[in-house]
Amino acid sequence: MSDHEAAPSGSGPARRWHDLDALRGFAMLLGIGLHAALAFFPSFWPAQDRGATDGGGFDWFLYAVHGFRMPVFFLLSGFFTAMLWRRRGTVALVAHRARRIVLPLALGMITIVPAVDWVSERATQGSIDNWAMGAAKEGDIWLPVLLGQPDAVPVAVANGADVDVRGDDEGRPLHLAAFMDLPDVTQELLDAGADYRLTNKDGSTPLVVAVWVGSERVADVLVTGGAADIRADDQQWQDIEWFGQGALFKQLVLEPEVEDETGLDSWIDQFHHLWFLWFLCWLVAGFALIAPLANEVGKGIASAKVRRRLLWIAFPLTLALQARMGDSGAYEAFGPDTSTGLLPAAHVLLYYAVFFGYGAAAFGARTDDGEPLIDRLGQHWRIVLPATVVIFLMAIDATFGDEPNRWGSVVLQVLYVWGMTFGLIGLFRRLLSGERYWVRYLSDASYWMYLLHLPLVILAQDWIRDWDIPRIPKFLAICWGVSGLLLLTYRYLVRYTPIGTLLNGPRTRPEPSPSVAGTIDGS
Repeated sequence: MSDHEAAPSGSGPARRWHDLDALRGFAMLLGIGLHAALAFFPSFWPAQDRGATDGGGFDWFLYAVHGFRMPVFFLLSGFFTAMLWRRRGTVALVAHRARRIVLPLALGMITIVPAVDWVSERATQGSIDNWAMGAAKEGDIWLPVLLGQPDAVPVAVANGADVDVRGDDEGRPLHLAAFMDLPDVTQELLDAGADYRLTNKDGSTPLVVAVWVGSERVADVLVTGGAADIRADDQQWQDIEWFGQGALFKQLVLEPEVEDETGLDSWIDQFHHLWFLWFLCWLVAGFALIAPLANEVGKGIASAKVRRRLLWIAFPLTLALQARMGDSGAYEAFGPDTSTGLLPAAHVLLYYAVFFGYGAAAFGARTDDGEPLIDRLGQHWRIVLPATVVIFLMAIDATFGDEPNRWGSVVLQVLYVWGMTFGLIGLFRRLLSGERYWVRYLSDASYWMYLLHLPLVILAQDWIRDWDIPRIPKFLAICWGVSGLLLLTYRYLVRYTPIGTLLNGPRTRPEPSPSVAGTIDGS
């Protein structure tokens, strides 16, 4: 996603921020590792590895990366958006972003998103068994029943689960199996000693529940297992007057209709990992409307120091928006919430808008001696990055520790995201401020790699999840294998093709040196 365009005629050569290009590409490539890690600790990810019985450090890796990756990306996107606007104007900016963002998003919605849906559905079927078995080994009998996994029931019992444990409505696992029409699970529960005579808060036995929801199969299993048959002589289950009266209620519970918050019957359900392109559409549109007015206001502020101080407003804004994450603290959350629908969650969009706006304002900001502010932001990275690691550990403890501290967590997470942002800007400026061909190449390739990686990652996770090897080698194999494949496709199918032009602008194949050309020609 290259933004460095030639300066207008007569304005002199345009500077290229190689370090910021590299950092933006790094943020994209980290997404491959982040999504690869999701298979290796307990979570409802489509392809759950069979060894994902605990965090294993992968959960911490996820929190660490998620806590800063996209804020850094959006800050840099704001910076490059402002740069393009300054050099070429609003109309050219909108046209450029339409080519590089809107069109790839539209194409992705009819290619990449369906591919993610397909591989996710395929992988989820295999994950259900792992989820159920993982819970069963912890002595949880409810999840195996809920997921309809009969083989996990005796495992749960062997690990101390009470087969007749009471639920919130005083129902038992047998009631749940009957409600969900799971005859095989019902049989396993009976074989494990479940009492079919116990009632829920409504005074209903599992057999009554089975008849009410219209489950003949479960009713037959219960009667065969010893439950008193409630039918009259020669009567079928369907002949009972109230048979199946709860079927509609069951459907509403198990398959609730989700109201379209946009008020539109949109076919767009999820952008999946392409949500960031949709957010950029909103942010660039907002920038195109606000930037001319903000520019006029800024002309009235002569002092560079005052302009820099105005940037500090980003920090309390980040704090206020971070407090909204996790449903305003209803559950523990690290980093920003995720919003992948057609109408972005307002607090998430505003959160990223703060970073986008900071980056845009930073493009025109200068130090007192006239140096671009962006070049000074991370000058103390040697101190900031180690301190931010300590802040991360404190934030994890405040969020997920034995004694969670909500406001401590919010403050520490804000310190973490800004510390990582400034620290990485400084580190990349120190290491990659000069042009390096391989860094430029990876920066260009990162856009294509991120767009295409998710279905490949899920396929790889699904393929190797049952291999009897440790999780770390699996994780590295997925990251390296998928990245290597995507680099090959970029090299041979994308870089010098219309796809590459769409994503990064035109690229010219390097000409062989005269000595090489002479050798080829036989001279």
